[in-house]
Amino acid sequence: MKRFFALGGFLVLQAGVVMYGPSLLAADPPPFLKIMEDNFSGKKNIHRAVKKSLEADNADWAGITTLTKQYSTAALQVTQHAKTKPEKGESKSWEKLSMQLGAHAKELDAAVTKKDKDKSLAAIEKLHETCEACHENHR
Repeated sequence: MKRFFALGGFLVLQAGVVMYGPSLLAADPPPFLKIMEDNFSGKKNIHRAVKKSLEADNADWAGITTLTKQYSTAALQVTQHAKTKPEKGESKSWEKLSMQLGAHAKELDAAVTKKDKDKSLAAIEKLHETCEACHENHR
């Protein structure tokens, strides 16, 4: 019986590592500006890439899924900065918007997993609104 519970616990732990990956093991996220620069600026802007892919007549769901995973990772890293003091603006707003980004990225990931174009586009719009609000208050 002990072996059964030990094996069950081990399998649950392994499932958690597979689902959440190395982010569980990371002590500190990358610096905030590096996250923004690496994922949301210029030609590397995954937000624009996801939106453009979703708006295409024939959505490449495999490509969108890859981009969405990158988006979710970046959003998770942003949420890890929610408790830090922003350079500009109120801490409460910073925390709220950082956490919102993570929540909306999860919505996008779920919609893309289901290949639901309408819900994916709605989630990308919510992400855009969150980004705009954050930039307005904290940039």
